Amino acid sequence: MTLSPRAIAVLTILLALPAGPSPAAAPSQRSVSVVMFGAIADGKTDCRQPIQKAIASVAAAGGGIVRFPKSDKPYLVGGTITLTSSDVVLLGPGATIKLADGAANGTRGQRTTESQVHVIRVTGTPQRKLRNIGIKGLTIDANIHRQADFYNPRAIVIERAEHVLVADVTIVRTFVGLDFGAGSSHCEARNCIIHDWTEDGFDASGDADKGSGAITTDIRFVNCHARGAPNSTGNAWEIEDGVRRVRVVDCSVTDVPRGNAFGIRHHWTAGPIDVSSDIELRRVTIKNVGGKYGIYSNSAPRDRFPTNRLTDVRLHDVICPAPVLFYGPMENILIEGGKYGTIHLGWDYGSKSKPNPGDPRPLVNTTVRIRNAQAGHINIFAQSGNFDFHNLLIDATGDHAFNIFEGTRVRIAGCTLTGAAKAAIALHGQAAPKIVNTILWGNPRPFATEVGKPSLDHCCVQGGVPRVAIDKGGNVASDPLFTKGPRGTFYLADTASGQKKSSPCINSGSGLAAFLRLDEFTTRTDRIRDTKTVDIGFHHSLDSAPRHPATKRKNR
Repeated sequence: MTLSPRAIAVLTILLALPAGPSPAAAPSQRSVSVVMFGAIADGKTDCRQPIQKAIASVAAAGGGIVRFPKSDKPYLVGGTITLTSSDVVLLGPGATIKLADGAANGTRGQRTTESQVHVIRVTGTPQRKLRNIGIKGLTIDANIHRQADFYNPRAIVIERAEHVLVADVTIVRTFVGLDFGAGSSHCEARNCIIHDWTEDGFDASGDADKGSGAITTDIRFVNCHARGAPNSTGNAWEIEDGVRRVRVVDCSVTDVPRGNAFGIRHHWTAGPIDVSSDIELRRVTIKNVGGKYGIYSNSAPRDRFPTNRLTDVRLHDVICPAPVLFYGPMENILIEGGKYGTIHLGWDYGSKSKPNPGDPRPLVNTTVRIRNAQAGHINIFAQSGNFDFHNLLIDATGDHAFNIFEGTRVRIAGCTLTGAAKAAIALHGQAAPKIVNTILWGNPRPFATEVGKPSLDHCCVQGGVPRVAIDKGGNVASDPLFTKGPRGTFYLADTASGQKKSSPCINSGSGLAAFLRLDEFTTRTDRIRDTKTVDIGFHHSLDSAPRHPATKRKNR
């Protein structure tokens, strides 16, 4: 999603103006200070009416900037600041807007956005969306711990508006932080930080669960960070209920001891539009998240909610040591690059009070692809869906690298599975994965199986192909000679890159590396890419160092 050229031009002009008032500005660039209308940044005076008058002034002039002069004390407001006109920018580097004690009290009985007390609300109508709104440089103190008997107040809520830019904003002490809500489109949050939220930090929502019929599209969060929420049991990011084309790029979640990082999911309702699609997290880092999941995603059961659907969720280069969960019904899940703890596929959320996922919830009609990534454990209920694991390094943090329940549509290709306490792969029921070009080494045994028979094709298996498996040929049983390289362990020794011996896995795979999309990766410490017959096992990125801080493994 990108802002339109006109929107970029308008916001660039408005946001680039100097800090002081400019009486000579053209009407479309009118600039006023809230102090001109009686606002006093003393933390005592209710400034809501002066701020509203300043907004009305620039709106009447066709648009412009409302400035909040820098102050050590906040501009106190006793209720919601509302923007209902286009081409307005709120600008306040070094200034804080604070919601007064008790301003949101007694609103629990009403359940609409209109009935709540927020700090800033930007809203058009279904017939007339607002355009070209900017909020820049402000600190928003929602003062949630001094409110009572409220329902879902936000620091900033944006509805039925397009081409909205929220930049360099800090939000503290809030119930919900920044919400791109019903009917918003082509909006972006950039360089924003949220501290100490109690429910959700950042939101993108179509509000389909409330029956609004709105669709929220083309939302971007860039270099935004949710940090330090000791009281939250919700999500740092919530993406839900009728959203399309949402991007979260170069963002992070840190120090959330009781909540989750990302909830990408729908409420189980039957509203007029319950469809979300095309949601991507890219270069996101999750650290010190102690809730049940780092990332979880699902939609409602189709038999009960046939029009409720979530599809096409992608994680690119995400660092998430906390558990990740996907369950059905969904379609098209892609995880590419990055480093994870445990990934659960096909299990429901389970009890909040228990660490493990709940009952099986099959990924019906779902294609799951995980490639070029690292993880500690993958746990699959594979009775439905198609699962393709390509170029994974699983240095197991528990009993097994893979735990597979049922299913024959599981393919494990070009992976390295090591470090398991019991067996590299545990197979339950009729589970029978197809395994090719994969190293199973450094585990007490390759398989623990009940009935299902895995097949092995051009793999390196410690102890050789066991009787429980089908030997498809090309397998080896020699030490793969792991060695350290630029991005950690599990490179393959190669005399061409300076080691004394070459691994038996070099050039021993089932086809050309180029055919298998591995000729832009390497198993060698000198980072020479794999151009011939593919090497067996995990291939590292050609980058000299990880793009994210390394996550620490548990000692075994």
